[in-house]
Amino acid sequence: MMAVQSKPRVLHPTNDFLEALLEEFEGECRRALSLLEQLKKADPESELHEDLEGDLFASLQRFTWLPKDILREWNKVIADLPEEE
Repeated sequence: MMAVQSKPRVLHPTNDFLEALLEEFEGECRRALSLLEQLKKADPESELHEDLEGDLFASLQRFTWLPKDILREWNKVIADLPEEE
C-alpha cells in the first residue's frame, strides 16, 4: 500500500480549515494576476476585455472577505495555543 503524501503546511501551528483558506487565497491571487495580464493584451473595445474586467471585479471582491476569514481562523489557532510561562 502506498503512503498518502500530505501537502506541506504553510503555518505552524495550523488547522485544515486555515490551510484551505490560505490555498484558496493563493489561487485567487494567481487568478487576479492572470486577469490583469490578459487585460493588458486585450483590445479595450472588445467584448473579451469587458468580460475580463467583470472577472477581475469578481476576483477583487473576494479579497474583501477572504482575508477576513483567514485572519479570523488564524486568531482562533493562536487563541488555542498554551500560555507561555
